[in-house]
Amino acid sequence: MATWYWEGESFVRLDNLCYNDCKMKDDTMTIPEPAVQPESAPSIEPVTEFPPSPAELRARRWLITGLVVAALFLLSIILLLVFLSLDAYQSAMAGTGPSPGEVVVSLVRDAAIIFVAFETLLIGVLMIILMIQVQSLITLLQDEIEPMLEAVNETLATVRGTTQFVSHNVVSPVVKWSGYVAGVQRVVREFTGLFKGQE
Repeated sequence: MATWYWEGESFVRLDNLCYNDCKMKDDTMTIPEPAVQPESAPSIEPVTEFPPSPAELRARRWLITGLVVAALFLLSIILLLVFLSLDAYQSAMAGTGPSPGEVVVSLVRDAAIIFVAFETLLIGVLMIILMIQVQSLITLLQDEIEPMLEAVNETLATVRGTTQFVSHNVVSPVVKWSGYVAGVQRVVREFTGLFKGQE
């Protein structure tokens, strides 16, 4: 009697198969033909990307705007320093102002002060944004996640109660009566065995 099993689209006999999918006959090896060639391989659906949410678009817009403003601010500082350096160099060559070394040192000092002030301002703005984001996260946890967890707890309590009810009212009596029936069957079997032994 041949044993059959299901392979893809057709049934294949197990006695035609070998561990390495080859059939051994008279010390020769032949590779069996596949029973049925599949018409086409199952297609894999490409992962569809979801369009960005309005919050993501707003965050991108703010990021791009902030980067453009920072770049423009730094470019204006560099242009201002170049203009002041040229003006100081021309006045030093004319002999009406301080020496070029003093001018360069004062310009570098002023640029460092401006850069530190800008950096402090930027850090302050980012801290405010961070606090707003933390507040929105806390709001999300309180308004969205907490009710969800409460619903899950209620569902678990319901499942636990249902399980206890079924255990006490269905399973325990069935097990108890199955034990009684098995005991009665054993007693009847023993009595019938005694009566047959006496005959």
